[in-house]
Amino acid sequence: MQKRAEKMGVEEPQLRVPAEAERRQEIERAVAAYAQREHLVPPLTAGELASHAECAGAAVPVSDGELPYVSLLLNNVLWADVVAGVPYERRLLLLPQCLANTEVCKADRDALGLLCAQCGGCSIGELQAEADRLGYVTLVAEGTTVVSKLLTSGKVDAVIGVGCLDSLRRIFPIMHAHAIPGQGIPLLADGCVRTTVDAEWALAIIRARKAKLSDGAADLDTVAAQVRRWFAAEALAELMGGGATEAQRAGQAWLMTGGKRWRPMLTAAVFETAGGDVERIRAAAVAVECFHKASLIHDDIEDNDDERYGEPTVHKRYGVPAAINAGDYLIGEGYRLLAAADFPADVRAAMVLAAAKGHRELCLGQGEELAFCRQPSPVTEAAVLRIYEQKTAAAFEVAVLVGAAAAGVDAATCAQLSAFSRAVGTAYQIQDDMEDFRSVRGRAADMLAMRPTLFLAVACMSDNPAVQTALDAVWQGDAEGRQRLIDGVEAAGLHTRVELLFAHYRHETERVLSGVQHTGLQRLLRRIMARMLK
Repeated sequence: MQKRAEKMGVEEPQLRVPAEAERRQEIERAVAAYAQREHLVPPLTAGELASHAECAGAAVPVSDGELPYVSLLLNNVLWADVVAGVPYERRLLLLPQCLANTEVCKADRDALGLLCAQCGGCSIGELQAEADRLGYVTLVAEGTTVVSKLLTSGKVDAVIGVGCLDSLRRIFPIMHAHAIPGQGIPLLADGCVRTTVDAEWALAIIRARKAKLSDGAADLDTVAAQVRRWFAAEALAELMGGGATEAQRAGQAWLMTGGKRWRPMLTAAVFETAGGDVERIRAAAVAVECFHKASLIHDDIEDNDDERYGEPTVHKRYGVPAAINAGDYLIGEGYRLLAAADFPADVRAAMVLAAAKGHRELCLGQGEELAFCRQPSPVTEAAVLRIYEQKTAAAFEVAVLVGAAAAGVDAATCAQLSAFSRAVGTAYQIQDDMEDFRSVRGRAADMLAMRPTLFLAVACMSDNPAVQTALDAVWQGDAEGRQRLIDGVEAAGLHTRVELLFAHYRHETERVLSGVQHTGLQRLLRRIMARMLK
């Protein structure tokens, strides 16, 4: 709205909440009817809410100053059932200090905010007392820092915020970034002096309670803990048999070693969010990790790497032939686990097909990387991004689609999940590139090893003399030229181009997510994106 006002050469209109209850109810009914008619699914971005608010408000109609209020109501309507399905003890009630009547207020204040004395001089005491009775986490504070910390703590699954329209507009983007549902109750008067709120409306939202929705997002920390248990020695032996042979011992030991286990966690979280019992997906999730860990064994051999996760690689421990065999064993185990999983035949076939396609893509991408490493030559951004999509993004796609197929997710949503996986996987690899380039220990190790990276691609596109001179030396086999190239890339500021590409793929991930119509899956994937992309 502010941008629209600036383009017209006028000041932004004063934000306004209608003073009359009848008028507020009239707008709320119009917004609810619009959301139902348009089949809107949360979460919506601030821009999407603003666009829909203009359309919803046209039926009443509303002034420009009332549009942010319409956006807030639209957000409330979309999240109402989800918030009501969150247990009280997992909700945060955020109240503004400006509600306090300073003439009679007896509250103390600390670093977190106001400590209400329940004196009855304002509505803070009434709202907080009811929230405390129900089990809420309550906070009477200003600003977004404390709220942001609470949202990232994992202790809050929904937020109900009371505040002026401007403060609510600052808080809700933070919630959106963490995929936390929430509703807002606006103050009826701005200015931080003698403010009031519709207490009956606030209490109705605070007390709202429904059964948990079937499309609620899985809790990532709970799923991660479950996944870790699946990779304990006893649990793996139960699924894969004991360590009777060297291949079994080496393969299962490698499965238990290091890593963030993003892929099996994705499989399990998608399956649970789409309505499945997470324990049922155990074998398939372990299979997904088998494929990933097998690829790492083979990748370390092909790159002649001595360490992974700070420990000797499998081929350094057992020798190259035994390591190749251990990787092949894990691939075979992965397909066996999928084919024997406790699902109907057509579902098992879909899971195996997703894994096979991903396996094929990985090999094609690795093949292109090996060909480059064998004979380094100028490389384009498009070629490097294609390798990233095949090597990294395809593996995320397998993890997501195995969980989705097992849960019976429809084809249209699976297509969106594939697009999400491709975008977030590519962004994740670009992020890894940037971290590698900035790292102190082994700085720019991939460029020193002459692997195809985006930093090398942007150097090939650069007309900077120092960069071009270093590249010429690199193509002629001068190993020292590689370090000069790294220094030249940094001096020329070429990292900004890589950062721009990262921002593009992060934005593409957001764009794809906006089209996912399953509320739980969209919330889950937003949380995953927030954790993966820093």
